[in-house]
Amino acid sequence: MSALSLTALSACQQEDTPPQQFDPAFIEIGREIAQTQCVSCHSIGQSGDSPRSDAPPLRTVLGIYNAESLADDFREHIHVGHPDMPDFDFTVKETEGLLAYLTSIQVTDK
Repeated sequence: MSALSLTALSACQQEDTPPQQFDPAFIEIGREIAQTQCVSCHSIGQSGDSPRSDAPPLRTVLGIYNAESLADDFREHIHVGHPDMPDFDFTVKETEGLLAYLTSIQVTDK
């Protein structure tokens, strides 16, 4: 096999790697935040409708927002989402936890 073929093959394999794995403790931190801060408007699990029809289920949020941009907005205390969505003041650990949880529950349409 040529070097070019090996490079192309390894690039294809990288695309098929599983999503980034997070420490279960961070996922739990994020789940707790979602349970206390988000559940009144958003569906926070891997199924079900959001209580508010204009609030996307959290399992689809990373298809709408870039994860790193969202994390930066939370870290910088920038208003995220619709006009009546509350402003959040998350610590770095809480932000990372919420992003870990969001990543863990994401569903994609294939």
